[in-house]
Amino acid sequence: MPNFYTASNYKNTIIRLLLKDDDFISLMNPQKPPHESISTEKILLGGEWFIDGEKYAEQGQVFDYNFVDDTTVDKKTFVFVETDIDAIREDLFTDFNLYVCIFADKSIIRITDDTIPSLRDIEKMGYNAGYYGNRIDILCDIVDRILNGNSKIKGIGDIKPAKKGFCTIYSPNNKYYGKCLKYNISNLNDSEAYCGD
Repeated sequence: MPNFYTASNYKNTIIRLLLKDDDFISLMNPQKPPHESISTEKILLGGEWFIDGEKYAEQGQVFDYNFVDDTTVDKKTFVFVETDIDAIREDLFTDFNLYVCIFADKSIIRITDDTIPSLRDIEKMGYNAGYYGNRIDILCDIVDRILNGNSKIKGIGDIKPAKKGFCTIYSPNNKYYGKCLKYNISNLNDSEAYCGD
């Protein structure tokens, strides 16, 4: 039980970190909120809102599960964060895998002077674009800078890139292209703390 709670909590924590990063939000390029009381974060997470008798709905772009199927046709950039439990060692440590999969409609992968953000915007952020990187590459760079070896993530500890299969191609269907980043997290198994007296 605690391991599944921990895995779910990791996903939520990582998503919150991503949504606090201005560069991440810029590259995701969410639509403008349709009402002033709906934040950009809410637009990225998706949902339904009833405000002053009006219903507003947004699919979202950031998920805690793999939501894509062959019928998805939105020309957007999407991210999902997922975990699995790789091993439990001697009932002391639980080894988690953390996956951050980033993909977009192929028509918006390339960054140019006319895209949002533009080449100039990307250069100001300190990332490579154009011939050296595209929207997916830059988002992978942003995610890796946030997560790789970060010991300041409350409740998680060190996150290390997987030694094998760290960055793989992810194409959920023929309209999308992306990459999936894999990290390893080793967590002290505190299941005894959840046991009843």
